[in-house]
Amino acid sequence: MERVKFLDVCKIFDTIEGISSRNETTMVLSEFYKTLGMEDAQILSYLILGRVAPSFVNSEFNYSEKSFLNLLESFVKMNSLTIDVSLVRRETGDIGDTVYKVVEGAKSKETNLSLLEVYGLLWKIVNTTGSGSVSSKNILISSAMTTMSPLELKYFTRIVCGSLRFGINYRTLLDVFSYVAVGGKGLSDELSRAYGVYADIGEICATVVGRSSEESKKMLKEICITPGIPVLSRLVERVGSFEETIERLGEKVLVQPKFDGLRCQIHKYKESGSVGDDGAVWKKYLQKNMNTGGLFGRAEDIVTVKLFTRNLEDVTAMFPEIVQSAREMSAGSFVLDSEVLGWDGKKFLPFQDTMQRRRKHGVENMGKDIPVKAMCFDILALEDRDFLKEDTVKRVKVLEGLDTQGSIDACDTKVVQGAEALKGEFDLNVSAGYEGIIVKKLEGGYCPGERNYDWIKMKKSMLTSLVDTVDLVAVGYYVGSGRRSSLGVGAVLGALYNPEMDRFEAICKVGTGFDDEILTRIGEELGQDRINDMARNVICPNSLTPDIWVVPKIVFTVEADEITRSLARVDENIGGGFSLRFPRLVEWGRDKGVAEATTIAELETIFEARH
Repeated sequence: MERVKFLDVCKIFDTIEGISSRNETTMVLSEFYKTLGMEDAQILSYLILGRVAPSFVNSEFNYSEKSFLNLLESFVKMNSLTIDVSLVRRETGDIGDTVYKVVEGAKSKETNLSLLEVYGLLWKIVNTTGSGSVSSKNILISSAMTTMSPLELKYFTRIVCGSLRFGINYRTLLDVFSYVAVGGKGLSDELSRAYGVYADIGEICATVVGRSSEESKKMLKEICITPGIPVLSRLVERVGSFEETIERLGEKVLVQPKFDGLRCQIHKYKESGSVGDDGAVWKKYLQKNMNTGGLFGRAEDIVTVKLFTRNLEDVTAMFPEIVQSAREMSAGSFVLDSEVLGWDGKKFLPFQDTMQRRRKHGVENMGKDIPVKAMCFDILALEDRDFLKEDTVKRVKVLEGLDTQGSIDACDTKVVQGAEALKGEFDLNVSAGYEGIIVKKLEGGYCPGERNYDWIKMKKSMLTSLVDTVDLVAVGYYVGSGRRSSLGVGAVLGALYNPEMDRFEAICKVGTGFDDEILTRIGEELGQDRINDMARNVICPNSLTPDIWVVPKIVFTVEADEITRSLARVDENIGGGFSLRFPRLVEWGRDKGVAEATTIAELETIFEARH
């Protein structure tokens, strides 16, 4: 099959950028995927998500928008153009549109670059590291400016700057793959299961492109948990009372402490052909000296340990004590689900202290100041055996049988019976300093990426006058007035997640709980995600329209005095009609994907419990 041109991909990008309907976007993409060979389809799947590889692969471009603007200034001078680059950037509100407007008068409209060639160039940028890397990247990108058409440069720039802004996530792509395979959503459940246990969108794409529906179904069934490839984290629901918890889960339940730390999967395994030798397109481009920890290619030390966050980010290098403890455990391979917390030798430290360990530099010194401990609450695989389908009570018994070492420990799990005993266990955990408890049904497997009432969280805030903390997605911000106007941000527009519609519904403006340092950081982060109009997967009441819209990327936690419900808001069919009274920032930038934000249904549960 003939290789697809990058220009044709950019034309598809341009088309879907102008479409507001998710279903229409799905149809346009599925028809395009049907024209592609497998390798091009894999590449496209990563690029649509703004990457060149899965999230768990360290493959960042590390090239700033400011550097792009500097190159544009040089381009203007070289071509004797009378264009104010800074002014164009302010007018367009987007670096890709800025590049397009600056170069369109000085370049031809056609090019013969293939998607594969551009993908190779993107990897050259990723692999250019160390001293002098910015200058080397400037040369690569300047070459692209002389080679690519304006439309290609627009999307090339957005990819490198991490601002593709389609509002498309992996769920949309799984729907696309289903349409490619069976002409509808009939394969969605199988695709979701497969991606849940093997979170590489390109590899999932390879099971459907160019294959018959029967072959696709067969391949999807064969996909299983693989140490070294992260599994989507199982999520939890909330209820309003101990009695309701028992009603949903049964008279006997499992109870574990609710920790406030960094969700972390611990993978230990021995190198073999099962990981790294399956021909995924991105693996051909990894430099041998990249910090892959032996995951892709044979390492001198055949035992590998990898740590992944709930967002599938590789954080192995940040927690060397956990890696060492995993190596010291007698089991040759396992996948554990845990929460990493700062530990002073006697008690766990606050979340803010734990997050200081999440850094790429100065890890050794910070490790001495803030040691961490991984508290494991589930086991997904052990010695080549998949435990995902085993009952929770059985998985816990297997976990408790492990010889955990040093910085890895298994959390306490108790079986309790009845609402009164459940409340007693809750009180014990809260008095011990935990956030509350996680209550689990004895039966049922580990469902990657799913949220249902088999796992329920109960937090201490449910017994106070305050509303339980709520995780919102930032979808816009207000520039503020007075002193805050100089900081760039006065308040943030927060939205709930609607999983049925796969969209974010704005409910409140959050303007308290910030100090100047946090507001400056928020201004810098949100400033990188500015867009001219409301994102396609966002809905907002007119009364809350912000000064600046942003791409929904950042999750932040708030608490409030009260949840209110307005009949007018209900009529608008936005956010269930809910709002938060006096919301205050608790934590900015939680380690959660936007689809893990509080849902409308969750907030309704809290509201009903309060009333």
